[in-house]
Amino acid sequence: MSKTSLRAALAAGALLWVGCQGQDLDEPAAGDKTPISDRGEMGVTNRSREQGLGSLSPQTVDARRSVVVTEAAILANFTLTNVLGQLVAQNGGAGLNTTQLFRQLWDTQNPATGQADLQPSAHCNDNTGLLNGFPNGCRPSEGAQANPGSITNINSYSAIGLYNRFDLAPANGADCGEYRVVFGKTGGGGGRNFIIFEATLPNPRPDLGIDGCRPVQSFWRDLSTKTVADRATALRDFYFTGLPGFSPVLHINNYGFNPAGVGQVRVNMFINGPWMLKEFKLQRQCPGGACTLKFAPVTVKGNPAGRLFNPTSTHPQAAGFRAHFITQVEELAVPNVNTFNYSVPDQFNSAQSDAQSFGVEDDYQAQFGSGASTFRTAIQTELTRIGSPLTPNQVVARAQALSCGGCHERSNSAPVGGFSFPNSAGFVHSSENLQAGPDGNRFAVSSALTNTFIPFRKQVVEDFLNADHPLTPVSRFDMSGSATDGRFGYWVERRPAGVVMKASLDSGSESVLAFNRPEPMAVATDGVSVYWTEAAGTILKVSVNGGTISTLITGLTGLGGIATDGTNLFFTQNGGIVRMAVGGGAATPLITGRVGMTGRLTVDGANLFWQEGTTIQRMPKAGGAVTLFISQAAITGLASDGTRLWVAEDLNPGNVLAFPLAGGAPTATFAAAFNINSISAGGGHVVWTENRNPGVVMAKVK
Repeated sequence: MSKTSLRAALAAGALLWVGCQGQDLDEPAAGDKTPISDRGEMGVTNRSREQGLGSLSPQTVDARRSVVVTEAAILANFTLTNVLGQLVAQNGGAGLNTTQLFRQLWDTQNPATGQADLQPSAHCNDNTGLLNGFPNGCRPSEGAQANPGSITNINSYSAIGLYNRFDLAPANGADCGEYRVVFGKTGGGGGRNFIIFEATLPNPRPDLGIDGCRPVQSFWRDLSTKTVADRATALRDFYFTGLPGFSPVLHINNYGFNPAGVGQVRVNMFINGPWMLKEFKLQRQCPGGACTLKFAPVTVKGNPAGRLFNPTSTHPQAAGFRAHFITQVEELAVPNVNTFNYSVPDQFNSAQSDAQSFGVEDDYQAQFGSGASTFRTAIQTELTRIGSPLTPNQVVARAQALSCGGCHERSNSAPVGGFSFPNSAGFVHSSENLQAGPDGNRFAVSSALTNTFIPFRKQVVEDFLNADHPLTPVSRFDMSGSATDGRFGYWVERRPAGVVMKASLDSGSESVLAFNRPEPMAVATDGVSVYWTEAAGTILKVSVNGGTISTLITGLTGLGGIATDGTNLFFTQNGGIVRMAVGGGAATPLITGRVGMTGRLTVDGANLFWQEGTTIQRMPKAGGAVTLFISQAAITGLASDGTRLWVAEDLNPGNVLAFPLAGGAPTATFAAAFNINSISAGGGHVVWTENRNPGVVMAKVK
């Protein structure tokens, strides 16, 4: 496979968050993965595969349709009642009902024992008011929502944003990132309050790695060209029903109740001050076989307790944190507002994040101070080692900016070394305030999202969509030809019991069109049918959807490659090229007597191209004068799209070159890796095979 190249991709626009820890015996244990905050692997590390000059015609997306969606007409499909109701239904409808689950979330902010009808659960004064060993304050104004007679209730909230957070997906494709629904309090008395459902979507094709997530980003890409009404339907289906092969986004297993412990629900509270953020995981408790869902407070990820930054702290975790922090200085010093980052092991994370108060525990810079200390000296020593111009205070300021409270307000316009951190919309990034938009009224987002984070997340999505990617695992054998119609890639595997296959360019889902075929050699498609040649001298076809196989001609000697323009088939035979209608019938020779013809053949709207030794020849497809198009070594595939001739070279590594049909130097579009032995072009894609036994079928946007 191609190597990864440096492509950073976004992070930091935390919408709403926070946390506290508590794990029930019936909850799956979290894995060894270090908890991350709002910056993830696809957004801060090398991702896109190696590409020479990149795509010639790259796919692009509309950021406000395919990364962030806030139109009121679309969000009307998402009520807090139907979101929580879906989770309750997945629990079998037993235990807490929809309204009780809402109330139980807020009852965690009250002291024990809480509301009698909600069954035992976590409260803010558990463990003497500590969570993970750090303070977990009670929030009685928000906790009052647990009262069944509260003026602020489940109907007081409206959905204000849907977020595609593919940038949070791990590079290995263990999951497909987060897909969020943000709710803001739009009624029910004074004060502001927010809930964000941050589902981590499982990858159903881990055998494809991160490319198993391609259907999800293809779905978001396609929203860019849909009407508001069509986007509303599509997004509701995506969240509540799921794409084919994927779970619904809104599923109890996607909010922390899974072996990796990924996914969460976060809140940003200001019914009464100060602004405070907390985080929860869904737990499913089944005492006596009767299962109940509950929100369990957990730590705020990426939010070390502020006291750990104090050089004089004697807290049991302080020395360990300071030693770990030095190992993270290099990542924090990255000179990019979107990609500087650091890892915070969970033992250091706090129970809450104050976004408003200064000089308190959550004010990292105040805790760090300005005086001399061994901690300061150690940070400076590391900065000197890596050649960074930052100061220790700027490094701590960057850590502050990555905390919940920092990202939401504390770090607004703060100098963090080389640039200022962008501004929230006053303690939030996703606002409950409406504004006019090109597709109707929409909820406003912060300038940090609009000007900094959203454009970068857009780039992450586009880089992924435009990178070369496998249509299959590295598992295919004896591939000898490929074709594409822009929706699917097709290939044949030449062996005594060979197959004709197809796979979606977006989903990579494979299917068999024909099996137990005697040595299929080459394949072509017009988007309606798939045509292939077999070594015994037969040409056959089948619908692109599968079904009955038809024999078009048989008994040919010297049969080789095949191509089609949708009206006619063209195939090589005994050093010549023959034309026949796609439905079969009389075969007409167009040219004969060519020496060194290999069987590699392609056709576009005007011309036929074929390989003779180290040359590619061109002729009008109706017949006529033959001209030399190019001379090129190591040719193993060619395809024309009417604008360019795509040529594969099996070198070390192989190349794919795009030659302008009008003449001129080729463009090296990407490195195709090793043992490339066919190429095809159709629609917006190029497809090729790497016959490495086992091999792989690859695709890339043209």
